[in-house]
Amino acid sequence: MIMKDFELSSIVAQDIKLNEPVPWPVYDEFGKLLMAKGSVIRTERQRDILIRVGLFAREVEEDENDKDKDLKPVTFNRAVNPFAEFDDLCLRLSELFQYIEKKKDPGDGVIYKRTIAIVTYLQGLVAHDADAMIGAVHLMDNFPYHILHPIQSAILCEVIASRLDVDQERRLSMLAAALTSNISMNPYQVKLHQQRKPLTEQQRSVIEKHPDVSAAMLASAGIDDAHWLKLVRCHHERPDGTGYPRRLKAEALSLEAKIIALSDVYCAMVTPRPYRPPVSYKDTLRELFVERGRTVDEKLTTIFVHELGLYPPGVYVKLQNGELAVVVGRTDSPKEPLVASVRKSDGNVFLNPRRRNTEAVEFSIRATCNSKDKVAVNPATLWGIQALKVSKKPIC
Repeated sequence: MIMKDFELSSIVAQDIKLNEPVPWPVYDEFGKLLMAKGSVIRTERQRDILIRVGLFAREVEEDENDKDKDLKPVTFNRAVNPFAEFDDLCLRLSELFQYIEKKKDPGDGVIYKRTIAIVTYLQGLVAHDADAMIGAVHLMDNFPYHILHPIQSAILCEVIASRLDVDQERRLSMLAAALTSNISMNPYQVKLHQQRKPLTEQQRSVIEKHPDVSAAMLASAGIDDAHWLKLVRCHHERPDGTGYPRRLKAEALSLEAKIIALSDVYCAMVTPRPYRPPVSYKDTLRELFVERGRTVDEKLTTIFVHELGLYPPGVYVKLQNGELAVVVGRTDSPKEPLVASVRKSDGNVFLNPRRRNTEAVEFSIRATCNSKDKVAVNPATLWGIQALKVSKKPIC
């Protein structure tokens, strides 16, 4: 529910008059409503009681500075479990989609406010622990693809936009677009996600039109942010003009559109499907480099790969001593990330993940691993206090 801000003040004699409606709701000190706005005071006794125990709620006018505060990333003054928060983001996005799909008249600004609330919360989580949020992109799979994929993409968009210092106003539009670009495809996603056969002509038509249909859905739901809607319409365009629906080329695409497109491609590859396991990071990296300058922007791809690192958080790796580990932190040295070992060289699982410094020869990375090597482990424990800590300068 969208709540307005109110200021509670004590009632004085001049505030209320007999036989006239009160201009605001009146509460007692415990927040119980004593008199609704517009109610008429009929007796002196009633008036005296309200003066003695009543508080009135006056709506606070919102100035431009207050509005700006709502558009900044959330900051946390408490302990945060990024993986539980990732799940919460998915739940909130699912509720937003349901709200858009069911509400014919959602009300002025409601969809915008709910979307931006998710966006600024996601920004706060990335600022709080970017490594854990990148880890969540690779490790979390508790939701359907049409919910999981937008959250994954938006996280990587924020990581890259932060590195490039993209203006906050444009960044908000970009992240909102990343979350909502495929909204018109939601009814079809489950079937398409499972389909092994080639697409039919009808399916191809639906897919090629969905950027425009999604933008139209958002516009009808009250979204009037032109940049947001434009990014939705061109999120499947490609630098070489092979994208859709308008076959736009690189010079016609904004930086934000290119960031969304690159994040979208990456997340689609590393996410498992019913008919295939996730593409390994090594193979994804190879594919991005092959396609740079064609289906993905060349300069942006280089920045993207450099930012995630040779071994991004959440990727499984095999160490020289035979242990299986998960990357949990990027460092100044791309080849030497922080890892948490989850399985011993003899095949037994560690009761508690062990932090390893890959600068040491015995803990250096031998290879990345396939999805079949994964171990059932709560991701929070990989980043938590149960893992032994080592001293390592984190990446700036």
